Amino acid sequence: MGQWIIVCVGFCVLVVVVIPSVIVRGCGFNVYPPTPRLSSFDHAVKVFVVSSNEICDMQLEEYIKGVVAAEMPASFGIEALKAQAVAARTFTLRRMTALGGPGCTANPGADICTDHRHCQAWISQDELRKRMGYINYPIYAGKIQDAIDSTKGLVATYQGNLIEAYYHAASGGATDNSEEVWSSPVPYLRGVSTEFESKEPDFREEVSFTMDDLEKKLDTSLKERKSTTYKVAGKDVQVISEERMDKPIEILDVSRAGRVKEIRIGDKVFSGYTLRALLGLSSTKMTYRIADNKVYIVTTGYGHGVGMSQYGANAMAEAGKNFEEILKHYYQGIQVLDYAEAETR
Repeated sequence: MGQWIIVCVGFCVLVVVVIPSVIVRGCGFNVYPPTPRLSSFDHAVKVFVVSSNEICDMQLEEYIKGVVAAEMPASFGIEALKAQAVAARTFTLRRMTALGGPGCTANPGADICTDHRHCQAWISQDELRKRMGYINYPIYAGKIQDAIDSTKGLVATYQGNLIEAYYHAASGGATDNSEEVWSSPVPYLRGVSTEFESKEPDFREEVSFTMDDLEKKLDTSLKERKSTTYKVAGKDVQVISEERMDKPIEILDVSRAGRVKEIRIGDKVFSGYTLRALLGLSSTKMTYRIADNKVYIVTTGYGHGVGMSQYGANAMAEAGKNFEEILKHYYQGIQVLDYAEAETR
């Protein structure tokens, strides 16, 4: 009797599973496993490490630990560090190719890179130990680990989708709407200006450029052709010369928070975002003056000014706000969920 049962079970497996599989494959169709839910994803992130010029596979939470260590001072409040962990995790997952993201556009084959100007900064535990010193390292490393563990799996979402969790060091008093810095409006990247931003350090910085340096760096001309007419032997003689413009720099448009959106320098117009990159400025919240054949630019704040201000987040943590309140302050209308409940995009 037992043998008959075994035979029947084997026959059912053959008919229901094996034969259909062979038929499908024989017809030229590919059989793929179902797309894994985020809850079952193995969390491997392909990280292009700039210092070693190679792509490394890292476990998600270990990678996030290195991002938090690099992106935010460990002396900040624990709730600020938690907010940073959630923002960094969201930023990463949104870019992972295995979850439908674009990957790192600067480094094909990688999900993300360690260049903070393009993706996110990251440091190894060995590098963190060198920076902190052997006495402080256990304290701060433990604090960072606590921020990672207590927010494990949590991400920021808008209408069920992972958000673009942009962040910067300090807003200079107010953050901006996304379209005032870049081109597209994003509903959750709205500017905020509250007492928390006013408690940030202003990161005031002055840099100077000679007129010649500015022309070279920006590939522009600060000169203009001028025509002067002279009387020579009773006749008008016109002389053409190149001289410095009377007004070589002109701010054309500023954002609600006071960041330069558009500026003319010489014979070219630049966005504030482009000018910041070309001149290596700390912020687009700037003023300028011209003296002694030099241009002096004073910037306030640090970073692009969209999304979460890290120093503002710390001010909120010191005021008793938790990480979720911090995130919802800087990313309007979002939810903080376990990524098993979120869509991949």
